[in-house]
Amino acid sequence: MIYIIWGVLLIGACVFSCNKIINIGNEELEKSLNYLELDDEYVPELMFNEKRYVPAYSNIYYKSKSTYIYCTVVMSIRNTSMTESIYLNEVDYYNSYGIKIESLIEKKNKLRPLETREFIIDFKDQKGGSGANFIVSYGAKNELKDLPIIEAITIGHHGNNGFTFNSNSQVLQSQ
Repeated sequence: MIYIIWGVLLIGACVFSCNKIINIGNEELEKSLNYLELDDEYVPELMFNEKRYVPAYSNIYYKSKSTYIYCTVVMSIRNTSMTESIYLNEVDYYNSYGIKIESLIEKKNKLRPLETREFIIDFKDQKGGSGANFIVSYGAKNELKDLPIIEAITIGHHGNNGFTFNSNSQVLQSQ
C-alpha cells in the first residue's frame, strides 16, 4: 500500500513539473512570436529617422589594466509613444576598436506603441571590451512626439558584491 501511495505522489509530481516546463516553453514561444520582423516592402515610408550610439561595458577594469570583471549587458529599446510604432532598421554591436562584432537583427523590426525590445550580451562574451557599444537606427512614419528610451544596463558581480548601472544613448544623426 505504501508503494502505491509513493507511486501516485511521484507520478503527480512529474505531471505537475512537466506542466510547468511546458508552460514556460509556450510563454517563451509566444513572446518570440510577438516580435514583428518585416521585409522592406511591408515597412511604410519613414519620414523620421534617427541613429543613436549606446555605450556598453562588457568588461570593467578591476585593480589594474590587466584585470577585468566581465559583465552582462542588456540593451533596451522602449517605444514610449502611446500611438506611434517605430521601426528598427539596424541594431549593431561593436567592440572597443569600433569593429562590428554582429548585427543583432536581420530584418526591420516593428515596435508597437509602448513595446520594448531587449538585446542581451552574455557575460561570457568577451569580444566587446570596456569600450563596447551599440549603434541603433530606427524610424517612424511621422516625427515622434515621444522619443524612445534607448539604454544599456550593465550587470556584474565580484565575489558577493553585485552591481548594475545604465548608459544612456546619444543621438548621432536625426532627420
